[in-house]
Order: sequence, then C-alpha cells, then structure tokens
Amino acid sequence: MYSASLTLSNYLLSPPNLMKNAEILDVGAGTGFFTTKIAEKLCKHLPTASFYAMDITPAMLKMLSKKTADVLLFLGTAENVGASIRFARKHLEIPEKFDAVYSTLTLHHCVDIENVFQSIHEVLKTNGKAVIVDLCKHSFKEFKKEMGDIHLGFQPKQVKEKASKHFSMVQIEKIPGIRCEVSGRSAELFIAYMTA
Repeated sequence: MYSASLTLSNYLLSPPNLMKNAEILDVGAGTGFFTTKIAEKLCKHLPTASFYAMDITPAMLKMLSKKTADVLLFLGTAENVGASIRFARKHLEIPEKFDAVYSTLTLHHCVDIENVFQSIHEVLKTNGKAVIVDLCKHSFKEFKKEMGDIHLGFQPKQVKEKASKHFSMVQIEKIPGIRCEVSGRSAELFIAYMTA
C-alpha cells in the first residue's frame, strides 16, 4: 500500500503546482497510515506546507496523534467537510478552504458519494485539487460486515459521473499493480484526480 501513497503524492505534486506553503487536508484519515507517509513525501517538495487530517472516529485520531505532531487533527465527516471545519474552527486554527484535499479508502464507507465530492469541492480554494484513492468494484460481500463497508467498491465510470457534477476536470484510472489485500482477498484500486 506504500505504492498507493506514492502514487497519490505524485498526483498532489502534479500541475497545477501547489505553493510551498500549501494547506492540505486528509479527509477520512483513520489511524494515519497514509497521512504520515504523504506528509513526509510532500514536505520534501513543499517545506512550509501545513497538513490537516479529519476523521469521524475519535479513537482513530487518537492513534494518529501518537504517530505525528506535524498534522493538525479534528473530528469530521467526509459527507459534510465544510460543517466539520466550521465546528472545528471554534477550537482550532484551521483554514476554511484548502489548496488540496485527498482521501484514501474512505469513499466506500460513505452512504452518498456524490455528497462527498460536493463537500470536498466546497472546501477547495480556487484552482484547488482533490485526489481520491478507493476500491474498484469487487464481489466480497462479507466486507460489509467485517470492515463496515457500505459499497463494494466502484466502477471508475460511476465515480467519474458523480465527481464531474462538481469538478471542472476529473481524471480516473485504475492503479496498475497495486491492490488492497485483506485476509487473502484482493481488490483493485482506482485513483481520481480532480480540479476545482
């Protein structure tokens, strides 16, 4: 899965280029498996960037807080990022809008994926970019019970259709040679790159 974080980082660093002091948000950070790796990679190119991460589960954020002090953490939901930010801003110094937003393996846990795209778009600055990595359609129905998944992955065409309602440019492709492995089962991943 390290390769997935490298691929995501490369998309975040692709044109339009982020400024060195970019403000970057991870939506659905979980325990920070991707958060810390992506922040490390981006800091090499964007030395004064600021990193933020939100998740709906306090226990996940607590685990992430033990891994890094360089990312500002707050509670929030992917289907309403704006409201999550507004609430967090009562207690923390968090930007209202971000230069880049990314999310890894969160979309399949969300009820309404179109709300997620709309929500992310709303918190992007003009010319901001978003990158989402998630599961391609698969047949492991047991993931709903075992992993709390709502969707059994997505067809890239389905994702593009939903995202295109909110972003001016949407590019989606399967990530070659990288799969999500869980208990001997394997699902392909896609990456969606979008600009506001």
